[in-house]
Amino acid sequence: MKKIIAMVLCFVFVLAGCQNDLPSGGDTFSGFEGYTKELTQQELENAMKSGKVELENRPDENICYVSITCKTALESGELSDSMLSILPEDGVILDSFEFEYEDGMTVFDVFAKVVKENKIHMEHTGTKTVPYIEGVANLYEFDCGPLSGWMYQVNGWFPSFSMGQYEVDRGDSIEIIYTCDLGEDVGDTYGD
Repeated sequence: MKKIIAMVLCFVFVLAGCQNDLPSGGDTFSGFEGYTKELTQQELENAMKSGKVELENRPDENICYVSITCKTALESGELSDSMLSILPEDGVILDSFEFEYEDGMTVFDVFAKVVKENKIHMEHTGTKTVPYIEGVANLYEFDCGPLSGWMYQVNGWFPSFSMGQYEVDRGDSIEIIYTCDLGEDVGDTYGD
């Protein structure tokens, strides 16, 4: 039962961008329905209005930038020596990789193509619209404790919905980031 609860929790924080409306402790969780389902177009538009960062001077071409980092995992003290030996010492798995995307691509579409192009291991479950990233570069959910796993941010904002529903825009800076504390350790200040 605890493993199921932990899996649901990890699934939610990747999809939800680690929102602070998740309980801070205890063994029971509720209210995940909005984070684990595909949003309607209206729900998606409302979520985007609530936090999307508008960039000035977007480029004319369909270019975005993708980074993958795991700095908190390295600092956690939870990883084995063998795991530490396969991760980059600075925690930067991919640094601001420029990617030319096609209209209509989502963060997940871009991320899947970028890791394939750069020969970076990535494992996921779920659907194209509601994917769940289990592991990147052989670093998996729960490797640094029960609140650890992969999440994403776009232009410094942690969206409250799936990366499979976030449509990429010109100039977007996408970071796939590993957290050891449901996002709090990587700057997710949604509830503040």
